[in-house]
Amino acid sequence: MSRGFTARHERAERRRDRLDPVRWSRPRRGSLIRAALAAVLLLTSAAVLWFQPSAHGPVAPGPPQSAARASATTPAGATPADQSAAGIPPGRVGVPVRLADPTALTLVRPGQRVDLLRPGDRTTPVASAALVLEVTGENDPATGGLLLALAPEEAERAVAASDGGFAILIRPG
Repeated sequence: MSRGFTARHERAERRRDRLDPVRWSRPRRGSLIRAALAAVLLLTSAAVLWFQPSAHGPVAPGPPQSAARASATTPAGATPADQSAAGIPPGRVGVPVRLADPTALTLVRPGQRVDLLRPGDRTTPVASAALVLEVTGENDPATGGLLLALAPEEAERAVAASDGGFAILIRPG
C-alpha cells in the first residue's frame, strides 16, 4: 500500500481513540442531501398551510358575520353595502332560526332555497323560498340553526313565531 494512505488511516485511528467530548467532522454527502430534502419538505408544508384557501371564500370588507346573525332586522345606520358584504341580498334581512327537527341541518347547504313553516295543529307558512345564507352547528344539531335571508315582513312573522322552532321544506334546484 502507499505510504500516504497508511498515514491517513493511522491519524483517523488516533482520532477515534481520543476521549475529546466533541469531534467535528465534515458532513458527508448523504447527510447534506437528507438535510436539504427535510428543509424543502418543511418549507413546502409551511407554504401549503399559509396559502390554504378558507372554507368560506374570500373575506369581503364589512361588518363581521356574527353581526349579521345577532340581529333579525337591519341595524340602525346599516347601509345596503353592509348587508351585501354580509351576504344578504338587497331588500332582505338576515334572520337566524332554530329548527324543530335539528337533524334537518345535515340536509341543508348555503345557497339553497327553503320554505319556512311554523309547526302546530296546522302548519303555518312563515316564509317562502328563503335563501339559506349559512348553516351552523351541523355537527351538533342541538346548538345549530339556519341564517336565512327574508323579506322584512317575513322576518317579522319569523321573529314573532320563534318559540318552538320551525320546520322547513327544501326546494329543488
